[in-house]
Amino acid sequence: MKPGAKKLLEYLQENKELDFKDAKNIGSFWTDKTIKRFVEEYNDIFVVENQKVRLKKGENLQSYKTHIDVNEYVQMRSTILSELEKFLVGPFEENETLGRRKAPMALYLTGKLVPFGSTFDVINEEENHIETKQLLEDEAMDEMLIHRHVFRPSAMGFSFKMKSLSSIKVHISWGMYDDEEHKRTQLQEEWCFVPENKTYVAKNEPARVRCKIKYHDGLYHISLFLINSYKRDSYPKQSEIMFQTKMIVEVPKEHIAVFSSKADINHYEDELLYGRHFHEYAVGHGVGVDWKETDQYVIIESKWLPFYELPVVEHRTFSHARFFMKELSEMDSESLHTTLSIIPEQYEKWLCEQKGHIPSLPEHLQDIARNNVNKIEKIIKRIREGICLIISNPSVKEAFQFANKVMMIQQAQSKVALHYRTFQERIEPKYTSEWRLFQIAFLLMNIAGIVDRHHEDRDVVDLIWFPTGGGKTEAYLGLAAFTMGYRRLIGEWDNPETYAGVTVFMRYTLRLLTTQQFQRAAAMICAAELIRQENPEKYGIEPFRIGLWIGQSSSPNTYEDAILKMEQIREGNEVLEGNPMQLTHCPWCGTELNAEDYIIERHKQLIRCHYYDCPFSSEKGIPALTIDEAIYQYVPTILIGTVDKMAQIAWKKDMYELFGRKTHYDLEKGFIFSETNKKGYKKINYLKPPELIIQDELHLISGPLGSLTGLYELAVDYLCQYDGAGPKIVASTATIRGADEQIRRLYGREASQFPLPVLKATDNFVSYEVPTQQKPGRLYVGICAPGVSGKIHSVHVYSALLTISEKLKGPVIDPYWTILGYFNTIKELAGTTMLFKDEIPVRLKLLNEDSEQKELIIEEMTSRRKAREIPHLLAQMEKTYAENGALNAVLATNMISVGVDVNRLGIMVVHGQPKTTSEYIQATSRVGRTYPGLVLTLFNSLRPRDLSHYERFKSYHSSIYRFVEPTSVTPFARGSIQRGLTGLVVGSMRQGIIEISKEQSAKRFVINEDVEKIKKFLIERAVKTGEISEQELEQHIESVLDWWLGMTNKYDSLAYRASKYNRMPYLLKAFGDSNALKDARPAMHSLRSVEAEIEVKAWKG
Repeated sequence: MKPGAKKLLEYLQENKELDFKDAKNIGSFWTDKTIKRFVEEYNDIFVVENQKVRLKKGENLQSYKTHIDVNEYVQMRSTILSELEKFLVGPFEENETLGRRKAPMALYLTGKLVPFGSTFDVINEEENHIETKQLLEDEAMDEMLIHRHVFRPSAMGFSFKMKSLSSIKVHISWGMYDDEEHKRTQLQEEWCFVPENKTYVAKNEPARVRCKIKYHDGLYHISLFLINSYKRDSYPKQSEIMFQTKMIVEVPKEHIAVFSSKADINHYEDELLYGRHFHEYAVGHGVGVDWKETDQYVIIESKWLPFYELPVVEHRTFSHARFFMKELSEMDSESLHTTLSIIPEQYEKWLCEQKGHIPSLPEHLQDIARNNVNKIEKIIKRIREGICLIISNPSVKEAFQFANKVMMIQQAQSKVALHYRTFQERIEPKYTSEWRLFQIAFLLMNIAGIVDRHHEDRDVVDLIWFPTGGGKTEAYLGLAAFTMGYRRLIGEWDNPETYAGVTVFMRYTLRLLTTQQFQRAAAMICAAELIRQENPEKYGIEPFRIGLWIGQSSSPNTYEDAILKMEQIREGNEVLEGNPMQLTHCPWCGTELNAEDYIIERHKQLIRCHYYDCPFSSEKGIPALTIDEAIYQYVPTILIGTVDKMAQIAWKKDMYELFGRKTHYDLEKGFIFSETNKKGYKKINYLKPPELIIQDELHLISGPLGSLTGLYELAVDYLCQYDGAGPKIVASTATIRGADEQIRRLYGREASQFPLPVLKATDNFVSYEVPTQQKPGRLYVGICAPGVSGKIHSVHVYSALLTISEKLKGPVIDPYWTILGYFNTIKELAGTTMLFKDEIPVRLKLLNEDSEQKELIIEEMTSRRKAREIPHLLAQMEKTYAENGALNAVLATNMISVGVDVNRLGIMVVHGQPKTTSEYIQATSRVGRTYPGLVLTLFNSLRPRDLSHYERFKSYHSSIYRFVEPTSVTPFARGSIQRGLTGLVVGSMRQGIIEISKEQSAKRFVINEDVEKIKKFLIERAVKTGEISEQELEQHIESVLDWWLGMTNKYDSLAYRASKYNRMPYLLKAFGDSNALKDARPAMHSLRSVEAEIEVKAWKG
């Protein structure tokens, strides 16, 4: 964008409009002709009405960003970082004089070395009659280095390795300030020497360089420290503190050696994919470190703000082929074959190139690479088989084209809806969407496993592994659309029992993520339903529907409960639990839904858009269900739920009905299960269970939740059995390690990761890593100030960022205007919220004495926010810097780390290294999706793990996926068995045997053929995980069955749970219910109800 057009844009963002006669308000040389010239050139941004120029509304309001070259954003990010370094490390000017009111110790956060032994405070020595400073003796320096991390540091440095000793060049620099006007003096020193155990004294006090050498495993381990050699027993003066300290070392390239981690030795796969492509030359001590290679030297430099730019992953495209959904939905078989066959052909070509490099690998890595080749050859074979089925089987072809048409419409209408939600302007859909290579390949490779339930691929769990924001959701939604279409096409259109029922079961771990994906998938269902209405003879008389199944804390269980909740909402009361209004906007047109749009009666739920021109404003409404009772009644095509919901199998009699146990049907009244004929209903056979299970964010299925999920997966697998086969399972993640083992423990199945690299983690055919010189990546910056509290950290960093953004205000600052703060605990977040109310405004005034302070607009995104507030908060986060209500900061917990997508955001402050690398990647991926991202991580020097990440900042971030931790899932550990087995066994029996399914029928339990059949299935399925023996699990199950039989013998009547309406004995009770029947056993209501804390006792053995 030309500078003049940018000035006009900035003026209009501030003042809304400009009269032609007031052109000089922008600049003294501006005229009406100047304005007209820019309006004509940028007519997608500016519009003229009544001799006044304004910004266009809607989509075009954002289109100005397309005129801003990405390099301008990169330059803005660089400027922010450069300015931030001035605020945190200094100096603002090389020979600056700060004045009496700005002491450098208080002004600058880090980069300082204080006299050894100093306490925290800095005061005027003469006024307090403190003894004159002393210099450290040479022999005392080793003791000081041992304690360099205590309080504020007196030394910093780094270590590196050399194969043989040769001359190195050491350069140090620092600044000193006087005690009066705080005038700065820049000092520096340089030596060339062969390393030895020695201290080098600078010409100017108090700098020293200490060199320490150890010889180990044939290498010289060299540590260099820059030291403040003053010694204090109390408070130092400003003039005794070294500021802006820096050390640079040049080491001859032929003599330097690299660091190698234990991972290189123990994990050859890590070495193959990551270790060969990165060399770690140095490790910091109390400071970050950077290095660069020249022809002759490796230059190592201390960095108080170390940084690393993580390259972006680019989707591979073909110059001669693109996969537009619209075109694929209309092609004939020959054209489809020609177009789709390009994928396996190019895949094989790429694989052939990879094979050619294997002989050059070290011998111990060649087998691993060949194993990767074998896996990819299977994937290519599966893709070819999918294409063959599309060409040879008319139903498969039609289902494939149905999926393309559905996804094309879903993509277009989602943009229409988002546009209206954001700008309140109606636009026409554009059907221009195309598949990314990995998405269409993933769909093709899974076709055979969907079409043939006895195909070997059916039992393979396909894991989509792709970075956050890469399009995983569209990949599995495409497969879901194919599965839905195929089941309808092979059924009898006028006989719903041949195709109706839950076809796709999508599961998530977080309720926030579940409701967001519900909105997304609802748009797909709307598209499918409109296609069905046009072609009922193909896709059936039964509507496509989607249901949200997440528990009564979020959505209501019964119609009666939902009616009461809607009455409360219409009366203006707040509904804390069980709100039926989970769909906040029409997924088709984006219109905000109100209470009048939710029509709930005794046996009916209807959600109707009130926009007159929306196809879902009719009496049929939006095909979505948010009440459990409605979901059981209409068994929607797609069921979206949370994994922990399966704990209800022991407590609810009718859960099996979601998996197909229905006996009667009516087009209007839905499906029911009844052992007798029902008037007005047609008798039918059982429906088919789900064909496809989708598990999103697989890495979150870990810990206690993951272990119990793995246990209850036995029941899910049992309920989904049909014709001797189970469902197809696919999962997705952006961060996982040890996926094969986790999937085996969860599902008892083989895993297949897609895409898969051969030689290098950053190249897997469907995507590749782009050098940052070609396309900006996400820039990570580390900040650590030893001896400074987290509170002061936060005040300095946020104040600096807010000052910088105000100073650089303009269109290019927008991605960096709203700071996203990420916290590991709510306690830390709450503390920072308070800082924004007091300390931060005070410091902003100190930094900007002459400017007027505006009130900061801060919001929180935590579990304390109500679910209905989240969509409004997300909309507020989309507001640009110039709009009213634009946020200065959003403070969030890990609630934001998964599934929260706000493309505008470009900057994040992470408070402390998150517990896992997976969480760190997920959280920081929330920024920098559209614009070059900037992530600032604040490290606590008193936490060894934080300090380690800071000191090895570059090496950690350069191979960040290498450090993703394996997930822990132990479904058959003692704790899982104790807490989950009773509910699993009772639930499986209750759901699988009709005679004992009703609430008061627990007494009818006997050991019979049905019980033995279920027990056998559970044991065989569990043994496939390799985590428990047949004999051990049989003993555990027999224990539960014997107890159940004992209860039936002891009591004349027996229910499953306690009732307030009678005093009948019961089988199950909640954990921790001390007033419950003594003989009853506890079962879980939710897989999340595991103690967060345990008591630990220590004893001497």
